[in-house]
Amino acid sequence: MESKDLSFKDIKFPKNWETKPSKTEYMDFVYQEAIDMEVWRKDNEIDILTHHHVTDLSRFFWPNADFEGLVLGAELMVWFFAFDDLFDGGFIDDNENEQYRLVNRMNNIFMEGVIETESTGAERMGYHLRNKVKEICGEKRQSTFHRFNSSCVEWVDSIIPFIKLKRNQRTLDFNLYLHHRKFNIGAAPCFMISEIILDPMSSIDPYIWSDSRWIKMSEIICEIIALVNDCVSYEKEIKENGAPLNSLKFVQIEKNLNLQEAFEYISTYLNAIIKQYIELEISFIKSYKSMVPNEYHSNFNAIVDHLHNMSFANVSWSIQTPRYLSQTQPFIELKRNTKIITKICNLKNK
Repeated sequence: MESKDLSFKDIKFPKNWETKPSKTEYMDFVYQEAIDMEVWRKDNEIDILTHHHVTDLSRFFWPNADFEGLVLGAELMVWFFAFDDLFDGGFIDDNENEQYRLVNRMNNIFMEGVIETESTGAERMGYHLRNKVKEICGEKRQSTFHRFNSSCVEWVDSIIPFIKLKRNQRTLDFNLYLHHRKFNIGAAPCFMISEIILDPMSSIDPYIWSDSRWIKMSEIICEIIALVNDCVSYEKEIKENGAPLNSLKFVQIEKNLNLQEAFEYISTYLNAIIKQYIELEISFIKSYKSMVPNEYHSNFNAIVDHLHNMSFANVSWSIQTPRYLSQTQPFIELKRNTKIITKICNLKNK
């Protein structure tokens, strides 16, 4: 089969899922916070670029949030990166005892609200995030606060098993991979941030978000984000480590497909679950729209819309960040010549 450029247009996102990102004013504020917590090193060029990369997601994920909402989202992104990088960046190598020690310390922050005296930058950001969400939620929103903590603990607990899968170097079953990736992708805490930002007065009864349809819808969005991330990072991972735990790679091995055929397999799967999501969303809205007071319909609609909007926002962010752009990308949306990549990097560093 003749090789051709792949395109994210083969993933059929509904038009009403598309959003435009917000502005970037919040980034400097969060950068100073992260400097004060010693997450980043002051004036370090690599840390400045990394900060821009990870906090940029907030304006794509929460385009309608106010300044405080964008800050909260960006703090979550910094925490994700700072803690995950301790493992993925090789700072603690293969010392399993040390890995579990750090996991238990971080879980203790979210479950007990306790931080060690000699703490890491990631732990300080996690502690700050947990206490900030607790203050925002107050007594009225204890359910939201506890669900946020639980989502963070689930993500923390997923890191070591995912590392073990990655280092196993054997091909994976597609469905087994997706089951674990739903937790490891880190989307669940983002969904909770949306609920906190978009329903600030807790005017919607939180039991609505325990509906099995809403849970399934959330899992579908996790799968969409995970598979799109695999596609955009495919070339980068191939160059770095052979992409042992990238679905676009192991689907080729598992099903004896070439790259184009593997993407067709994944895009077909994505289109099927997008259709399933739409059907569930219609049913979910029909069940609860009449139960939400009219004056709170806008909050309800905003949270529902945000869930599916986040999946398209992830694509929008991915195709403009220099992290994935190159001249040899298999995806047409990620192909850029060297001059354009340099220009984007320079603009982001101004």
